[in-house]
Amino acid sequence: MAGQPAKRARVDSGYCISPHHAGELQRHGPRFLKMLVTNATAGILIGKGGSALKDLETNSGCCVKLSPSGTFYPGSGGYRVVGVSGHEDSVEQVLASVLEASFEAERHIAQKEGREVEDRVLAQVAMPFTSCGLVIGKSGAMQKEIGEKTGIMVKITPQGQNVVPNERIATLQGSLGSVIAAATQVFRLIQSDASLGTHMETPAEGGFAHFQPQVIEPWQPAPPPRAAATPRAVPPPRGDWSAMVSPPAAAKPFNSGTGDFGGGTPCSIFFEVTDSEAAHIIGKAGSYLQMVCQDTGAKVQLTKRGERVPGSDKRIVTVSGPIQTVHAAHGLLMQRAAEVVPQEQRAA
Repeated sequence: MAGQPAKRARVDSGYCISPHHAGELQRHGPRFLKMLVTNATAGILIGKGGSALKDLETNSGCCVKLSPSGTFYPGSGGYRVVGVSGHEDSVEQVLASVLEASFEAERHIAQKEGREVEDRVLAQVAMPFTSCGLVIGKSGAMQKEIGEKTGIMVKITPQGQNVVPNERIATLQGSLGSVIAAATQVFRLIQSDASLGTHMETPAEGGFAHFQPQVIEPWQPAPPPRAAATPRAVPPPRGDWSAMVSPPAAAKPFNSGTGDFGGGTPCSIFFEVTDSEAAHIIGKAGSYLQMVCQDTGAKVQLTKRGERVPGSDKRIVTVSGPIQTVHAAHGLLMQRAAEVVPQEQRAA
């Protein structure tokens, strides 16, 4: 009708970070961060007419995406999502700005309610559960080190208790400076998880019915010129899982998992393991492998003992499913295989 302002474009309420925005974040890597913030904090970050958010992106050089008003991280009790990508020092600058905005929001609320303003802030970092081991460390050593250096205890939601599949929340609370220091350490640690960039897409509360994570390849620099092809690539050193090979066509696999991809876009990855690593991955009566498949939803196959990659003593592990489940299962299997001490080291 003439004289009335045009209606604002409809926001897809099914996402905190939509597939389109997730793609933008992924392209601005190589470092990634996803945090939960209150509405009050989000308002400070956005500023009048979005001016503060534009300034934050311009000054830091990062890509910053904030979930629309009224869209909340599932199960968070009303927290919105901030996704950040860019170079390490730039993302750390944005991380500090987010926590400073959180402190400022709490100060405004305290003054409005007539309370004393405390030097206390809450940080919540959402991450793939494949990143959790990097933050926890062996027997909790990394968590303990962060606590000793910053005075902040990093608490991580127990496995299976977070609403978003394959993600967990790291919570840090304390004085502003200490939380910034501890959260920065968490951020640096989780960058070793190659699947981090693929976890930017985030459903909103109640948006799971349409949530199918977009397939985004992990950020990586342009590869060097490829050498001339050889009949078979040199096997990667133990612990290097980056080189993937196709499984032998005639292999009869040890199967686990349902293979139901739940409507997501399927993908598969392959890597090599020794017999000892394969046994450790499978676990007693297949217990560990079943746990991985149940927890992640991926399908895992191992070639049988004796069915090896030509020219080596290795067996093939195949992980299949939607990309997020595959990354999650691959991370768990990689950590499990790394626990096996080679025979030559045991004899030393």
